[in-house]
Amino acid sequence: MIRLAKPNIKVEGDRIMLSTKRCAAFFGVTSKTMSEWKRSGCPQAGRGWWDPEEVYRWRCGLESDSPDNDGNWQAVKLKAEAEYRKAKAAQEEIRLKVLEGRYIPFEQVQDAWADRLVICRTNMFGWVNTLPPLLEGMSRTEMEKILGEEIRILWEGYSRDGPFTPAGKKEKEVVR
Repeated sequence: MIRLAKPNIKVEGDRIMLSTKRCAAFFGVTSKTMSEWKRSGCPQAGRGWWDPEEVYRWRCGLESDSPDNDGNWQAVKLKAEAEYRKAKAAQEEIRLKVLEGRYIPFEQVQDAWADRLVICRTNMFGWVNTLPPLLEGMSRTEMEKILGEEIRILWEGYSRDGPFTPAGKKEKEVVR
């Protein structure tokens, strides 16, 4: 006895229906995934049959009875294209700033400031050993002068000019 292959595509009016196996292949998923989709609300045309257009709408969140869509695919397409262009423009703006040298990688800034803090910390803890002998026997006014000078030296080292704090130049934006 010759068995004919079970059809996996059928046409009902102007709608094309796919079997579960064919529909799964169409969307690049497994038959099990199709069953999971059905449990999640994916429309099924009948037992073992799927309308790929309805499945696509469901997957995109564009169900035809949705009040915000009203079946107007042209409006949806225009909105998506506008969002794409906006994202592309933002990307190009960043690329331009990088080319102009107005963006610096976040890690580079982080490393530079961490180095400055290490220098600051080292100098401050160094005061424990260097300042007492300098200040011994001095008047309050003389001590204030010495301390002020040490703080000024420390501050100049911390706030020195560098790639992230250039003198007289526009500040750069940091890219994370």
